[in-house]
Amino acid sequence: MTSNVWNTYWNNDANHNRWDKPAKEVIELINTLSPNEKPRVLDLGCGIGRHAIAFALAGFQVTATDISLVAIDNLIDWAKQLHLSIETKVCNATDDDFQPESYDIVLSYNVIYHGLRFQFKEAIQHVYKLLKNQGIFYFTCPSREDGKYGVGEMIAPHTYKCEKSITPGDIHYFTDENDLDELINDFRLLKRWRNEGYWENNGEQQYYSNWNVQVEKLCGPTRACS
Repeated sequence: MTSNVWNTYWNNDANHNRWDKPAKEVIELINTLSPNEKPRVLDLGCGIGRHAIAFALAGFQVTATDISLVAIDNLIDWAKQLHLSIETKVCNATDDDFQPESYDIVLSYNVIYHGLRFQFKEAIQHVYKLLKNQGIFYFTCPSREDGKYGVGEMIAPHTYKCEKSITPGDIHYFTDENDLDELINDFRLLKRWRNEGYWENNGEQQYYSNWNVQVEKLCGPTRACS
C-alpha cells in the first residue's frame, strides 16, 4: 500500500475510533516487560499511535514509525497532549536508517503482512537486525482461516488483493503454522496463538483469525547477532 492510501484513510477522523485504544494483548505484553531491563521500543507501523502511547505511558523509550505522515502527525499531537516524548519517523517497515542492535522490543501490530511473502520475510529479517541480543519481537498476521483468505484477486500463492479490507485493494499475505516456523526460524519462539472472532467491517460481520507471535533474538556460537 502507498502512503497516499493511508494518508487518505487517516485523514478521515471517523477511522480513528477503531484504532485509538491499545489492543488487550499488547497491554498484557507491556505488563510482562520492564522499562528498566528492556527500555528501548520500536513500534513498527504505528498508525495513529495507540501502542506507542501505551508503551510510553509505561515508562519505555519509544520510537514509532509509519508510512503515513498524517498518522505520525496525529501521534505527535497526541504525545504532546500527554507530555510524552516519542521519537517518530515516516518510513516503511524495512527502512535502513536505523542502527543495528539498537532496540530491546519491536512491536508490529497488523502491519508487515501487507504485500508479498518475500516482503514479509524481509521485514522479519530487518527486525532481527534491529534487535539487541535477547530482544523481543511481537507481531500479528492473518492466518489462512481468516475470512478474507481466498477472497479477491490472487496476486501470488496465499496472497490476495482484499477488496473487503478496511482499505480496499490492500494486498494481504496469509500464513499457517508451518510457514511461520520458516519465517521466524532465526528467532526463539516464546508464544504463538490465534485470536479469532467477528468484527464489523463497513456494516458487515467479518470473521477474523490472526496469529499473535512473540519471539526472542538469541545470539550465540551458532547464531550471529546481525
